[in-house]
Amino acid sequence: MSGVRAGGQDWLAIWRRMYEEERAQGEAATDPEFGRHADPWAGRAGRFAAASQRQPQPDSFMRALLPRLRPDDTVLDIGAGTGRYLPVLAAAVREVIAIEPSAAMRGEMEQLIAAEGLRNVRVLAERWPPERPISGDVVISAHVVYGVAEVGPFFTAMDHAARRSCHLYLGLRHPGYALTAFWERVHGTPRLPLPAAIEALACLHQLGIYASLELLAIPGSFRFTDMGDAVDEIRHRLRLTPQPERDARIAAAAADLLVPREDGLLSLRAQPTHAAMISWAPATKP
Repeated sequence: MSGVRAGGQDWLAIWRRMYEEERAQGEAATDPEFGRHADPWAGRAGRFAAASQRQPQPDSFMRALLPRLRPDDTVLDIGAGTGRYLPVLAAAVREVIAIEPSAAMRGEMEQLIAAEGLRNVRVLAERWPPERPISGDVVISAHVVYGVAEVGPFFTAMDHAARRSCHLYLGLRHPGYALTAFWERVHGTPRLPLPAAIEALACLHQLGIYASLELLAIPGSFRFTDMGDAVDEIRHRLRLTPQPERDARIAAAAADLLVPREDGLLSLRAQPTHAAMISWAPATKP
């Protein structure tokens, strides 16, 4: 069955254009000395893991997902990262297959699996779509597709891999967009957005995958241990190297834009309040 192009638009092309324009802007503003690696998470996975561990689990995505799981399920977690959801999922189902192409992220994930004693988690060093068929009862992917230029094959492969349901967890805007005020203080230009949940829903319907979107309340996603940690993290996310004058601008922006929390951490004064869970049964029809 043919899909639905909301507003008559080619949403797959819109997704690709948004991705390419945001990446081109980011590349143009990246310091030449900024470390570049074949694995984009090299040097960042440990920081990401620490930030993930500061987020209590189960979060709103897991609380929405858990009632839909069965004890004998196999769950595919596409882009499992450092494994933030593995302990929750492993306690609820028969098997979790964690799919993660980044060696740096897998290293952090494997440490977590060992520390938690998770015996029903299998880790695959695969990209998505995979080279060989992988299937599960439930297929999930959280905060992954922002970095995928051609999202059609990604979603279609999810649909084909699932026996019962698929679930995407995405921000209404890319989570990093919450830091756009820092970009604008440093570069003096608006930051272009990446596609996110609304565009994903439109792309799925264009593909003939008739998904639904559920809003989930979320806590602030950016938390920093102190001002120095904030400047280091924001500088890295802006793909900049240390430079006294520029660091001073980042620190001045942080003084305006960050507020202390009751737990002693710093968080953004203005952060997103909701994310989205997009769900569908494989090969759904309208």
